[in-house]
Amino acid sequence: MMETDNYFVINKETEKLNIYTTKQFYKSLESDKQKVFKKYCLWSSRQECWVSKAKVANCVYLKAMLLEIGFVQGDAIGERLPFEEQVRIEKQKASMRAERAEIRAQKAKKRSDSLYNTASDMASVIPMGQPILIGHHSEKRDRNYRERIHNTMGKSIREQQKADYYKEKVEIAERTAKGTKYKNPRYLTNRIKECLAAIRRLERYLKGKIYMHSPERPISEKERTLYTEHIVRVQDKLEFFVQCMKKINPDYELPKSSQKAGSKIRK
Repeated sequence: MMETDNYFVINKETEKLNIYTTKQFYKSLESDKQKVFKKYCLWSSRQECWVSKAKVANCVYLKAMLLEIGFVQGDAIGERLPFEEQVRIEKQKASMRAERAEIRAQKAKKRSDSLYNTASDMASVIPMGQPILIGHHSEKRDRNYRERIHNTMGKSIREQQKADYYKEKVEIAERTAKGTKYKNPRYLTNRIKECLAAIRRLERYLKGKIYMHSPERPISEKERTLYTEHIVRVQDKLEFFVQCMKKINPDYELPKSSQKAGSKIRK
């Protein structure tokens, strides 16, 4: 346990930040700082902490803000999952999201249909082409009645738009649950290229070279450990993408010029 109530740690399993604080401290923050939490994090009731929306590598601003307001970085928690396991969990969560979105879409569609029928029934009592009788004692009542019809129909349209929105969410989540992108040769080719480029860049960093033609320089053990761990993670991803590509094309091989960077890939 940390000595302070306000700290954050890297969760190796999710590769995100877990941010721990008290309700009193959060409420004492200025409104712009609270907005940062809401913009870049989600509250996890299960873990009882804020969790960054982005991966750790993309949380530079969030980490800087946390340190600025007095948070302390603690030791990392959890164990890094193999990329294949991360994908499995991603598919599982997507499947649950699809189910929830489908339920919400059905409820919104049901409300839309009910409101539409109500508006139609209300409108059916007005004779076709019947105008508002200006100056008649019924004018105000008639205007209010027609306004209610209009508002009810508007609610029906908004509920239908909500149903369409959740239907779109269902389609996106189902594609993720099925792993559609991992069956797309173009997607896999791009990811493999990115991994190979990342490995070459990290191997250069291990030599103390920022750019390809930079002179080599000594690096600290902390830097060496960081770059080495990152290479392991990227090679894990590369192996997964290559295996997916082999399922599509059993004869697939990494380009000869890239085989050194992907030398740990199982044949």
